[in-house]
Amino acid sequence: MWEKPTEKKWPAEMIDWLECRRESMGRTCRLVVILLAAVVGVGWSAGTTRHVAWTAVDFFPADLARQIRRHHNRYDAGIRRGLAAPPAWRAADPGKLEQALQAQANHCHQGLRRPMPLEELVEEIGVLAVHVLDANDPLAAAHSDPREPNYSASYQRYVDTILYRVRLVYYGQNRELIYQARLQETVEQTISRSRGLYPFVGSEFYRTGSLQDWRKFDDLSVAFGVAGISLSRALTDLANLAAFVWHGGGGLVPTPVPTPKGHVGATVTLSLGGGFEDQRRRSGTGAPPMPRSEIKLPPVDR
Repeated sequence: MWEKPTEKKWPAEMIDWLECRRESMGRTCRLVVILLAAVVGVGWSAGTTRHVAWTAVDFFPADLARQIRRHHNRYDAGIRRGLAAPPAWRAADPGKLEQALQAQANHCHQGLRRPMPLEELVEEIGVLAVHVLDANDPLAAAHSDPREPNYSASYQRYVDTILYRVRLVYYGQNRELIYQARLQETVEQTISRSRGLYPFVGSEFYRTGSLQDWRKFDDLSVAFGVAGISLSRALTDLANLAAFVWHGGGGLVPTPVPTPKGHVGATVTLSLGGGFEDQRRRSGTGAPPMPRSEIKLPPVDR
């Protein structure tokens, strides 16, 4: 005689295991989404990052800048380490760029109190430089545009081609960061500024309603302006964070002077030292204007 099979009941332990497994798979899927977003969202190339990182050295405290040039191989090694960081550390929410930038800045800031060997500090500042460039990259700071995967690689190539036509600008000292150690506030402001520029990149690529070829952008385009502003902010933030680190270890942080006429390279837009160049020369007071920069980037180690 046929009997209806009894309903199979799972042991309580098996049910608990299956529930944990389901939650674990959910967390894994969320992590994959974070990593994919981070990979898509890093806009600057390694070449652009290195160019700005080295240009910013001109605006570091002079004693620190000398150490970086002396140990240039370690600075480049730090940049390479930063570029090789896990993808989620190089993009903001849902990535961990904010936390990575703050942690690295604090690591450098506290290093001189241990003390940390100067060549080691130079390498760590190289790592910091990459995080600063990422934080000023609109495509690393936000990911709300679903079209971003269509133009992110094109924007990277575009910035590479205009890099030596962009006039980088140093916007001046962040005294709250350097002398009051307002690191978290500074990082939050940086990410917020980059997010404010983020929509303009996508809108420029789709200005005509369809995806535009980046080769059609001229130097009056919004894409050019966003790149110039973002890279100049990155240079300024890196110089200020370097000053924050150096001051934290008891180093001297002089006030930058305005850019003199004829200077080639990054420019200072604020009259930070007071007065004008000619007046300082006549009076014999005040810091001398910056000399014409003759520094060239060291060769990339292979």
